[in-house]
Amino acid sequence: MLRRLHLTHFRNYKEQTFLPASRLSVVCGVNGSGKTSLLESIYVLATGRSFRTSKLGNIVESSSDVCTLFAELAIESEPDNIHRVGLSRDKQSLIDARIDGQKVSGLSQIARLMPVQVLHPGTVQLIEGGPGDRRRYLDWLMFHVEPEFSAVWQRLREAVSQRNKLLKLGAIKERELGVWDQQVADNSARIDRLRRAHLPALEEAFTALLAGFDSSLGKVSLGLHSGWAEGTSIEEALASHREQDVRRGFTSVGAHRADLALKSRRGQVKEVFSRGQQKVVAYALVTAQIEMLNRLANRRCLVLVDDITSELDQGNEAKVLDSVLSTGNQVVVTTLDERIAIPYAKDETTKLFHVEHGVLRSS
Repeated sequence: MLRRLHLTHFRNYKEQTFLPASRLSVVCGVNGSGKTSLLESIYVLATGRSFRTSKLGNIVESSSDVCTLFAELAIESEPDNIHRVGLSRDKQSLIDARIDGQKVSGLSQIARLMPVQVLHPGTVQLIEGGPGDRRRYLDWLMFHVEPEFSAVWQRLREAVSQRNKLLKLGAIKERELGVWDQQVADNSARIDRLRRAHLPALEEAFTALLAGFDSSLGKVSLGLHSGWAEGTSIEEALASHREQDVRRGFTSVGAHRADLALKSRRGQVKEVFSRGQQKVVAYALVTAQIEMLNRLANRRCLVLVDDITSELDQGNEAKVLDSVLSTGNQVVVTTLDERIAIPYAKDETTKLFHVEHGVLRSS
């Protein structure tokens, strides 16, 4: 649970402390006031990335050279233990990242300590976007519930990188290529097994949530394309694509090319659902993933919900928020309209905040 967040020179915040509620924090303000930036700061601290932009230099306040983020976390499995995480970066790169005062070797250490998910206008990219968006969706869960996944994924990335370097040389060294073929095959097969092991339960949770959000959409099935042709082994796929890979200079098959397929009775969700319907499907996907983390790892997730009142109609916004809150996760919601807080206002685990020009106040 996030107990305290302190941000300095982040976007339009010069210096601000945020003390969220244990269950629901509703942050209200007009567009451009700093609502989304508050959520973004939490996400950047937890992942090292932004859900708004790939240009992280833009998160540093224009009048400053460096931004700093600091948080105190209470871990549910360690009731007497408070962890402190911090991150600072300039407009070019990360400067420092620490957990309890100790430098971390990689931001994945913070990500593992501080699971975070975000529901925002870009969440619909799970449907509209390319395979990479859906792979990252699947692998967030794998990272948090499968202890070996991170190491296997790193081995696959290294094997693909080395194989690609050989492919680009033109003059192939068969023996050396064979070594990397085996590494790609072994690690791809393992990652595929891990993904497939959890897909049925993920689909079950997703199906129940989608029916609750909008029953008119009907059944949407989840299928996994491994990254190579069905009915063939990864070894066979690598061999049959070798000539093509040499010509193109990259590895075209493997778990790094996987995709999650979403189909309804009418066809591919991407092709037959309206954009509004796609948003509902995407929100159900992420909420199902949060439920799976709770169930499989007994972990809570900090859920960030940006501008929910403009993204969903009133009926669906309430259903999404209720579904997320029912899992016991800590939730921070931004909105133009504070009416969303009314059903929860009398609950002592709820707080209402207003933000204006990068200044946050508790109501």
